[in-house]
Amino acid sequence: MWWMIAFSFVVSAGTIPLIIMLCKKKGWYDTTDERKIHKGNIPRLGGVGIMLGFVSSTMIYFIASPSNKISHVLPIIIAGSIIFIAALLDDFFNFKAKIKLILQVAAAVIVICFDFRFKYIFDWELPLWFSYILSFFWIIGIINALNLIDGLDGLCGGISLLIIGSLGVIFFCAEAIDTRASAAVCFMMAAAILGFLVWNKPPAKIFMGDGGSQVMGFMIAVLPLFDSTPNFNYNKLLVMIVLVSIPALDTIAAMWRRTREHRSFMSPDSRHIHHKLIALGFTKVHTLIFLLSIQTCLCVATGLGMYLRKDKGSILLFVVFVFMVAFYSSIHFIYYTVTNNKPVDIKDLQNETSSKAKEATKSKGSKKAK
Repeated sequence: MWWMIAFSFVVSAGTIPLIIMLCKKKGWYDTTDERKIHKGNIPRLGGVGIMLGFVSSTMIYFIASPSNKISHVLPIIIAGSIIFIAALLDDFFNFKAKIKLILQVAAAVIVICFDFRFKYIFDWELPLWFSYILSFFWIIGIINALNLIDGLDGLCGGISLLIIGSLGVIFFCAEAIDTRASAAVCFMMAAAILGFLVWNKPPAKIFMGDGGSQVMGFMIAVLPLFDSTPNFNYNKLLVMIVLVSIPALDTIAAMWRRTREHRSFMSPDSRHIHHKLIALGFTKVHTLIFLLSIQTCLCVATGLGMYLRKDKGSILLFVVFVFMVAFYSSIHFIYYTVTNNKPVDIKDLQNETSSKAKEATKSKGSKKAK
């Protein structure tokens, strides 16, 4: 397992420079809109490196290990590949929202049919029909939540790394053969993301694109649906609600905002959580550190929730989620008070990025001259 985790990182980190070269040669750059704060030509196919690292290491791990059945992970790889290819093509051809949604639905149905679903809420075994419906909307919702949060260098990748890494630790600590294989899948995915983040940390040399962010959302939605210990199954839904609370609350706020303003859910804007923090005076790097620090605290809280067991863990997780709702509401209130609901000026942020990049280039040039 550990060799394949290292292999996943090496493949991901090692292929990204080649992808950057190819994007520059072909002119495959990320577009700018009201949600993105970068300026200039930035390659956008980082998700390719993530998928290469994850799929190659996972297939080798399951084929080379007789105790692990490839069927354990094959539905996830097939459905994840559908999400990835569809989002990758969308990066080039700009599909209609309906087409993207249909392909997301197809991927969700595949994994649900292979019994990847929520089966319990606390001690209540869910009726089959309710389990299917809950799992379906969970998968579709998280795919799009991670896609929406991808507007700042390192943010989507950093949050995904922490969430999937936490799931890996939960499965690994269960100390059962089946959960050990699930832990390996999580760790190999986390290693692939880490390889990408080597090149995506501010200032980013490459973006993951929709092909990366939607796959991140899909994996975060599906990986916890592996069977696990009774303790994790008892609090699974609450654990995941806490872990994804940053992108989930941001998505709920975006949906409410766009409904109120009679705009399409798919229309971009500059009032996501990272935009609001920047409008309140945070730099982009400080915004990234701040949000990832909160995500780290959420991951630690879920670990404590697993340690406390069932009822006590449920209480802790519920309190943490209430805190997150209060935190997000506070940021929202302060933002509206300070800015009077004025959207962040994306052009100013883009110019700031451009000027910092020029200063960095001049600094490197002067050092070389010395």
